[in-house]
Amino acid sequence: MEITGKVFVVTGASSGIGLAIARALTDIGGKVALLARSTDALTEIAASLPGSFAVTVDVTDFDALRKAIQSVNAHFGQIDGLINNAGRSYAAAIEEIDPEIFDEIFHLNVLAPIVAMQAVIPIMRAQGSGSIISVNSGTAFMTIPQYGVYSSSKRALLGFTQTARAELAADGIVVGEVYPGITATNFGKNRMGNPAGGGPAANYAAGDTPEYVAEITLTAIVEGGAQYYASDYIKKLAGA
Repeated sequence: MEITGKVFVVTGASSGIGLAIARALTDIGGKVALLARSTDALTEIAASLPGSFAVTVDVTDFDALRKAIQSVNAHFGQIDGLINNAGRSYAAAIEEIDPEIFDEIFHLNVLAPIVAMQAVIPIMRAQGSGSIISVNSGTAFMTIPQYGVYSSSKRALLGFTQTARAELAADGIVVGEVYPGITATNFGKNRMGNPAGGGPAANYAAGDTPEYVAEITLTAIVEGGAQYYASDYIKKLAGA
């Protein structure tokens, strides 16, 4: 898909990878709908991105998410792309898992992307084309002590995204995934849970830049492939 002149919904757009993707899309002529929970952050970001449209929404409020996407379509008159980026980590040993937090993580990391897909599919189908990208994680291919909930949510996202790719191909809607590794964002600081022993350490500051992941995401949009990896190591883990 060509990006110039197209409209893209980006969830989790107020910081990190989502913000980098929004900026990268705008830089080459895309129009971006910024979805996130922070009104103040979105207002500031929207002022710096020409043609953007900010919508404050908690994507785990599914009715609000559907209405947010409807408002984007009403504003622009089209939606050409969806970047499912919003997500959060949770660290806890199996014996420590809080069922309520488990449910929260799966609502955010798995169900919210599905609901967002459901909201944009009829719009894209009527247009005859579209691009849906899930920002997944290299942990979808890993077994990491204390991160069973997070990695399992990413495996579930992988399954649903690739199923959507098969289901929607005939409608001209191309679905793909990007698998970042450790990335220099606030992801680690925003992690939920406080496992015994602190869980495995990760030096997020030394990770890939959000801009690097954004570059891969734009490649995924343009090329339309199924899966894109931030490193050869992740690609090898995936068996690709």
